[in-house]
Amino acid sequence: MLSTNILKTKTKVAPTITFLLIISAIIFHQRLLVIKEVICQMASANCPEGVTTLLDHTKGKSFLLLNQKDLRIQVLSTGLVDQVKFIPKLPGKLIIKAEPPSLSFLITSVFSKITPDLTFLTSSTSAAPSIELENYVASMEGKTFQLLSTGVLNQTDGDSNYFLISSSLPSRDYLSKTANWLQSLILSSIRPDAIYILSDMIILKQNGQPDLIMNISSNPTETILALQRINQAITIKKPTVIDFRYSHPILK
Repeated sequence: MLSTNILKTKTKVAPTITFLLIISAIIFHQRLLVIKEVICQMASANCPEGVTTLLDHTKGKSFLLLNQKDLRIQVLSTGLVDQVKFIPKLPGKLIIKAEPPSLSFLITSVFSKITPDLTFLTSSTSAAPSIELENYVASMEGKTFQLLSTGVLNQTDGDSNYFLISSSLPSRDYLSKTANWLQSLILSSIRPDAIYILSDMIILKQNGQPDLIMNISSNPTETILALQRINQAITIKKPTVIDFRYSHPILK
């Protein structure tokens, strides 16, 4: 009789224990394993907004279900960071350490449906295009961006003598080519007062030197070598403009 009562008691207690274990597991999971806070750091500052917005979508998800591989691909595809590391920290905190792109440039972007009507494109005179471009950007309101080597623009503060002029946001491939050009120019001996990027052209304003017009689709190294050869050949009167958009540079 006694053994029968014990058996009945155990039978009643077992579901209760199971229920309590389930409730405890749920509470443990909600308090410790569900992401409630996301902290993203890059160098000594916060990550760019484009990255933090993406990472905020992880809030409310479980660490157990977090696909770090897919999340890493999504973060890197923004082009705003070069490397990323995820550090789960209980309870409920996800810390992200990001590395900025290795190369970036400050650039003032002027986006307008009205782009400058440059007379040098239709005129045979030797008027320097940088004069027209300088007046144009002075009359327009521009925003400063950090141009990353990955071809991404990240809005920031500051002043720049590099100007991107376009009717709309250029493609990532175009911006990547622009960054490659700027890097090549910085590594060269050319020290322009200002650089204007417009359509397929990169126009350099130089103090006491000719304006240089280059094709953004051309090889920067080859164009810079051609400029060096021309500078060595010019001994008397310097031109106002040297145009490298053609197979043979045109001097005006």
